[in-house]
Amino acid sequence: MKIIFLLLLGFSLSGNAFKSFEAEFTFSHHEFGNFKMTRKFIVDGSTAQSSFKLRPLLIFEYSQKSKLNISDSEVTSIRTEVKNNIPGVNPSFFAVDFSDTEVVSEELGFNITKQNKILDQLGSDLQMRLNIKNNIARFSFDVIDNDKGNVITRTYAVEGRERIKTSFGEFNCVKVSATADTASKIIYYLAPELDYFVIKSLVELKNGKINTLKINKKPKFLEG
Repeated sequence: MKIIFLLLLGFSLSGNAFKSFEAEFTFSHHEFGNFKMTRKFIVDGSTAQSSFKLRPLLIFEYSQKSKLNISDSEVTSIRTEVKNNIPGVNPSFFAVDFSDTEVVSEELGFNITKQNKILDQLGSDLQMRLNIKNNIARFSFDVIDNDKGNVITRTYAVEGRERIKTSFGEFNCVKVSATADTASKIIYYLAPELDYFVIKSLVELKNGKINTLKINKKPKFLEG
């Protein structure tokens, strides 16, 4: 079930501002069935706290919480913590700290001198949404992969529009693909009517199977 790490749902934005939100999703695994995922995104000035939690069983948890900085149309990661005690996953916890010059993780055993910007997974999702909102159709950046804990280069491209039905309406979404040499292909569906919120995403596995993440109900946007 390690491939669930790739399915992360995103943020909302309005103009150059970001709205805080709470949302619920269903993760559909091709072999193990459906599970509930919760997401939370809280903005305080130029800083944001983003998190998600998925519990395949009561005794297991896959979760991430990240602290991000947002300036104009640029996102930078400050710190991320990933917990995953699902059997077969090692390490079951790791933290990564980001500075202007390096990326450090004691649990993953690396200290990387930055040549380019490196983002955590949640930070990369947010940067993607900002770029799509700003009509950037193709781009790439380096990401800390939650699955293997290594740095991968992910390339994003707009593939057109597709209508997606939800329990609270149908939306004409921007379809975006994300590819990397050592990772499965991800497809995101962003709804401009909901501040470019990702209402659905899926992972196309190397074996041809597909895992899906889809929003259950309209996200709750928080004021203030």
